[in-house]
Amino acid sequence: MKYSTTVELKYSLSCYAVANGYDLWYEKNDKTRLLVRCCKGKHPTCPFRLYASWMKEEHTFQIKSLITEHKCSRAFKLGSIVTYKWIGKQFVNDVLESPKLSLRKMKALVSKRYNINVSVGQCRNVKKLALSEVERSLKEHYAKLWDYAAEIRKANPGSHVEVFLEPQPDNIVVFDRFYVSFKGVVDGWLDGCRKVIGVDGCFLKGVCRGELLSTVGRDANNNIYPLDWAVVNVENKRTWKWFLDNLMEDIGGGNGHGITILSDGHKGLFEAVKERLPDVEHRLCARHILANFHKKFKGEQYFKPFWRVVNATTVPKFEAAMNEIESLESMAYDYLIERDPRCWSKAFFREGMDCDAVENGVSESFNSVVLDARRKPLITMLEDIRCWAMQRLWMQKQNGLSWDLDICLSIRREIEDLKELQRFWVPYVSGYKEFEVFSGNERYVVDLNQRACGCRSWQLTGIPCVHAVSAISSLNLDVEAFVSNSYTKASFLSSYEYNIHPLNDSSEWPHVEGLHTILPPLKRRLPGRPCVKRKRDQEERELSGHTRHTMSRAGIPLRCTICHQTGHNKATCPSKPTPAPTTACPSHLTPDSSTAGPSHVKKAPVKKVPVKKAPMKMVLVKKGPVKRSPMKKVPLNDVGRVRKFSERITEIGIQKNVKVKDGTGCSQDKLMTLE
Repeated sequence: MKYSTTVELKYSLSCYAVANGYDLWYEKNDKTRLLVRCCKGKHPTCPFRLYASWMKEEHTFQIKSLITEHKCSRAFKLGSIVTYKWIGKQFVNDVLESPKLSLRKMKALVSKRYNINVSVGQCRNVKKLALSEVERSLKEHYAKLWDYAAEIRKANPGSHVEVFLEPQPDNIVVFDRFYVSFKGVVDGWLDGCRKVIGVDGCFLKGVCRGELLSTVGRDANNNIYPLDWAVVNVENKRTWKWFLDNLMEDIGGGNGHGITILSDGHKGLFEAVKERLPDVEHRLCARHILANFHKKFKGEQYFKPFWRVVNATTVPKFEAAMNEIESLESMAYDYLIERDPRCWSKAFFREGMDCDAVENGVSESFNSVVLDARRKPLITMLEDIRCWAMQRLWMQKQNGLSWDLDICLSIRREIEDLKELQRFWVPYVSGYKEFEVFSGNERYVVDLNQRACGCRSWQLTGIPCVHAVSAISSLNLDVEAFVSNSYTKASFLSSYEYNIHPLNDSSEWPHVEGLHTILPPLKRRLPGRPCVKRKRDQEERELSGHTRHTMSRAGIPLRCTICHQTGHNKATCPSKPTPAPTTACPSHLTPDSSTAGPSHVKKAPVKKVPVKKAPMKMVLVKKGPVKRSPMKKVPLNDVGRVRKFSERITEIGIQKNVKVKDGTGCSQDKLMTLE
């Protein structure tokens, strides 16, 4: 067998030793010779021997003699044949996926995977080597961004790809931002989706740090529709404004007229939307409003009134729910008014958008879908997201073609539920397709010609409300005919009419020359301990089952049970009565039935005699068992007195539990009093 260098031969020997558990060692190891034997000093009779030398004419390392026979047992510590460099090459991908892999976990992983024992010091060198390999591979990884962008433009003409760099003082450039949107996705959103989008950012969790910004729309079936995404180092006003500029350029949004944006209320995003899109309707996620509200105003009594405020579709209902909150706490009312209810209450939402969503659930769903991809390097993550979106476009199209209805399935189920509820409403006809619908004390005007109802739910969603369904059913008309075109099968198929074209392997990407080599971004350490899991609010913890079963007393003032005042308890109460000292009456002054003395005889006070505590002595026992007197009195503190008392009770219990033939305890001792 021939090898080009000794490095290749040694690597093959290491793999051979690990696979079979042989403790090989180098008897001769220089530039021209290599002699390998097995089990140094342990099994001198093991016949394994390998000799290789350098061939000058062929410029190769050739094995001259080889004895493969072994007479040794399996070794779990392979010594110098398996170095930390060999192990480090095997763990590059593990460190790349989990940069915070601990040394002890790595040691256990090596033992489990290769059945060999290594030290913690070796694992430390392994991780250091693996991190250096990762850093070197990351430089090569980021250097391919120009080629990756060129491949996207080549395979998907009309797509928008932008790479933004940050120059450094050393005449180098590092990665700052990357934006991508595919033409097929944008065209599908313009043709079949409502102009309601959710924008959000989430952290990258792998070796490549930063944040993933995304825009997610809704298709006709109320499913998520990812529109574009970008990777930035920091989420702030500058990066959000850059992201919104690219988004509006792709969809032709201008200043945001006729577009509704849902967000979590991030400060940088809120300011960027206000400055860049003055005509847009900006809705804030009600769950984030409630989470911030709950931090200041505790108690579950606010939850139901708050959601009544959020879901109120008319101003009178909104005011009634707000008055309910004001009756509970006036400061809570002021807090919600300061948060501008026009951004998170349905009573002030724009009509005609065919969406009354008050939560940014589409963005949270997208962040959850790409959770595993966010742990990977930059280009690998972007490729995972692209492949997922590419397959999803095709699968959703095939799903829509299988429907035999003109209305999407989720809307169909919602209409069926409304038909069940319309039986409790009574319609009074007023004119041609004009009704007054009532149930109890509630009355609403329904105009089928204008497709409007006094509750405003029909105008907000584009789906007939329960009042409209009652009026439509009284005329024996089809309810689905009054549903907005945004929810039809044709709109759904229009969204998925286009597709994302596939890309070649990285070795086939076009090479871009004349541009700066992109280096990985500078490491930015955030203050505090890094958090891996997202912090859940109170409602999410209750739904997941991770909730405490006892009420917390945090924030509740102390109340004394003696004076009933706040600020202290009974232990530190200033009004606490001091107990009177107890006195004992001498036996010769105690009156009995035989000699009744005068009633005015005073009891002599008993003086307290101070007890001197004996000093504790240390006793060294040389030999023999230690004999302790069971009734010896030793000065003890409170803890020692309790322990001594417990030991005495145990001894008495053992003495009284005398077993007899039938196996039951028997004792005729008299009752004892313990002092």
